[in-house]
Amino acid sequence: MRKVQGLVLTLLVAFAMLAGTAMAQQRANVGQAVSGLINVNIGAVQVDISDNNVLNNFTLVDVDNVLNNANIEILNNVLNRSPILSNNSEILTNLLSGAKLITDNQVVVGVLSGGILLIQ
Repeated sequence: MRKVQGLVLTLLVAFAMLAGTAMAQQRANVGQAVSGLINVNIGAVQVDISDNNVLNNFTLVDVDNVLNNANIEILNNVLNRSPILSNNSEILTNLLSGAKLITDNQVVVGVLSGGILLIQ
């Protein structure tokens, strides 16, 4: 577990240094999206969905609106290589899809501060 966390931290630092920023609802980078996905409180999202209250506490934003194509590719590579990130992504995607808040072909790829869930 410690090796995985060390690998994830190393990846975060490396990719955060490579990541640029883009404008949309807020400035974002790969490091923020990944860090938010690692630290997301899945239980809070589950409670909000069961109360049909998710959109009051979370905002869904298309990743294309906050990252450029190069950073989206980096984010996808990090997600594909990290079991923790891919697991959290899958859980959030299943929760939002089950609540009919995203379509079957959309995936949660990151979390930003302020309750912004990045989807692709």
